[in-house]
Amino acid sequence: MALPSIEFSSKEKTDTLALGWFQQKVETPKGKGKAKDKVAPSAPQFFGKAHADVEGIAKRLKADAHFQGKPREVVLLRYYPAAGFSHVVLFGLGLAEKWSSELARQAGAALYLLQRQERLAKISCDAQSFLAKCDKAQAPRFLQAFCEGYLLAGYEYADLRTQRPESFQPTLLNLLNVDKSTELSAAAGKARVLVEAINFSRSLGDRPGNYATPALIANLIQKETKGTKIKCTIFDRARIQREKMGLLMGVGQGSAEDPRFIILEYKGAGASVAPIALVGKGISFDTGGISLKPSAKMEEMKYDMMGAATVAGVMLAAARMGLPINLTGYIAAAENMPGSKAQKPGDVMTSMNGKTVEITNTDAEGRLVLADALEYAQKSKPQCIIDYATLTGAVVIALGSAATGVMGNHPELMSRIKESSLATDERVWELPLFDEYGEFLKSSVADIKNSSDARDAGSSKAGWFLQFFVDPEVPWVHCDIAGSGMLRQDKNYFPRGFASGVMIRLTTHLLESWKKLGSVR
Repeated sequence: MALPSIEFSSKEKTDTLALGWFQQKVETPKGKGKAKDKVAPSAPQFFGKAHADVEGIAKRLKADAHFQGKPREVVLLRYYPAAGFSHVVLFGLGLAEKWSSELARQAGAALYLLQRQERLAKISCDAQSFLAKCDKAQAPRFLQAFCEGYLLAGYEYADLRTQRPESFQPTLLNLLNVDKSTELSAAAGKARVLVEAINFSRSLGDRPGNYATPALIANLIQKETKGTKIKCTIFDRARIQREKMGLLMGVGQGSAEDPRFIILEYKGAGASVAPIALVGKGISFDTGGISLKPSAKMEEMKYDMMGAATVAGVMLAAARMGLPINLTGYIAAAENMPGSKAQKPGDVMTSMNGKTVEITNTDAEGRLVLADALEYAQKSKPQCIIDYATLTGAVVIALGSAATGVMGNHPELMSRIKESSLATDERVWELPLFDEYGEFLKSSVADIKNSSDARDAGSSKAGWFLQFFVDPEVPWVHCDIAGSGMLRQDKNYFPRGFASGVMIRLTTHLLESWKKLGSVR
């Protein structure tokens, strides 16, 4: 679906003016309990361009506090002439003291959702009304966040519906009263690039399993990267076997659909510069294999390839932004089915580097395909490796959908990821990789087993398994997006019932200011 245009002071006529308003704050009167800030049921404050008609609106709001400027609060005043416009939209920004880039993102989403609901094709917005309360140096960041929310909120996946639901799509957001400086224009452009990459990632995840087999995933990514500076190489079954990726082959051998291994290469730096490696789990559908999952909500297992979708999204964003880095993505794609040739609990499989794995649970398959991908990625001697996977249900129990679980072997790389988390408002939470977790993965017949008998610390044990296949000298971080990657309801720019596309914004920010890492030790 086409994204609406975002322009600065366009001459194109619109009928509707959108104005952002901040809540007022009062203190609890003394002597009536502990004094603290709270929202007063009173008129909100406007900090945009002064105008007599806007002052009139402010007086009306002071007399009738039906709109208070709460976060995500929106009101349409139809046929209320103001400043030359026929209609006015009021959208809330919350307390000025708590104004943040995340609230700006949600304000942008709220504006889009009202514009779509009220069938307003084109709308003008006083950008100064939401930029006035941030530092001038932070204006590009806040504007980018606002534009991200506005563009992200309109996503839907309806490609397979013969009778598509009526879905009005806004076409223009015209930003007024803001200087179209190079930085601000670049911020709006960056938001569009990121959202296009995120929406492609979302669309991969939202496709049903029969429309997103390993081969189809590979073809879709190859088609999307065509015309960019990304080279796409696809390994078929025969090539995977020649590379001796026994773990990837083992996961896919119970399915009629052959696995694929996808390599995406972007070169934005000199040939002598080592690449940064991104690795993604691409289980196109996960039944659990012989260790069959319960039937309830098994349809959601189409999302077990969101790690692969994340890698594809980051690669697209980096290439379209022209980042001065070398970046390589590795995607291990397979379908996990309980066919007659499926691997069985107790089988021993061998990774491409010769490490043996006892399969104690065929539903712990994501870590197997990642292990081969991690080993392959190390052949290029990368600066670091970051992997993404919907790996464990345990991370959902621990963190819910509000954060991605992260763990790794390199404090500096982990610190940078946390800094990018704060800058982009995509939460991460570090989980430990204590040596004790490895004791639960000891096997009497192989080098390691793929699952622990004990259910506790499941995310960390899965991470410890992956670490077993990473050279200790290679900086590495694992990102478990099993909770954060889909079906989110906590943000208004995550359309309910669809993939979220998390970690693309965070990782792109990390790569934008990339500097060489120190050693692991």
